[in-house]
Amino acid sequence: MSNHLDFAEQRRHKIAELVRREGSIRLVDLTAPFGVSEPTLRKDLSALERDGVLRRTHGGAIAVESRPLSTLAARKAHNIDAKRAIAQICATLVEEGQSVFLDSGTTIEVLSGLLHQTTINVLTNSPGVAMAVAEKPGIRHTLLGGEYNPVGGSVTGALTIETLGRFSVDTAFIGVSGVSPQGIFTVDVAESHVKQAAIAAARRVVVPLDTSKIGYRDYYLLTDLEYVDDVVAERHDAELSRWCADHGVRLHVP
Repeated sequence: MSNHLDFAEQRRHKIAELVRREGSIRLVDLTAPFGVSEPTLRKDLSALERDGVLRRTHGGAIAVESRPLSTLAARKAHNIDAKRAIAQICATLVEEGQSVFLDSGTTIEVLSGLLHQTTINVLTNSPGVAMAVAEKPGIRHTLLGGEYNPVGGSVTGALTIETLGRFSVDTAFIGVSGVSPQGIFTVDVAESHVKQAAIAAARRVVVPLDTSKIGYRDYYLLTDLEYVDDVVAERHDAELSRWCADHGVRLHVP
């Protein structure tokens, strides 16, 4: 029974990736690639619709216009096991004596709680990250000023970007809402400008990415994959591996 469920879960993950990438799918086009019957595929689409991944249509499905996880609290609770697995790997990429920029993503906030180095400098636009590292001995932190965005849990705006431009960091951890062969994506334009400034200020760019975001092209293209040095995911994915290899990106999985 467990193997059957594993196969179904893997199939639904691939269907979700396909509909996010293509925007719509037809049931008749799925039977041959997945080797299952139309009734089984209808169950898959119904399950994915309940998860908010897609919307059923006559003969197929279309991608939802926006993700249902609109609040910060909802995003923090979503895929928490994946976030922890990714954050643990990210923590190993930080060396003593380095300076790092920690973005406002929920996975990065988990990472901030795992940092154990005693001689690092943390620059962030996330009050949550700042609170997580504030009492860690030896970790010096700088919280950028600007306009607080309660939905993203971040500080953004012209003041944020101007101040960030004065810094240079060894590594920037950048949160994203989607990745495709075209690059990495985010939903909030104001946050994206801060992310782009952080990328410009960093010698190494690391993207923590849970695999539910693979193939998802969100509202705003942040940058091409050529400007990303490392991607950290919670499990292996063939498409992500291929995209990283094609663009010279190091991929880290447990």
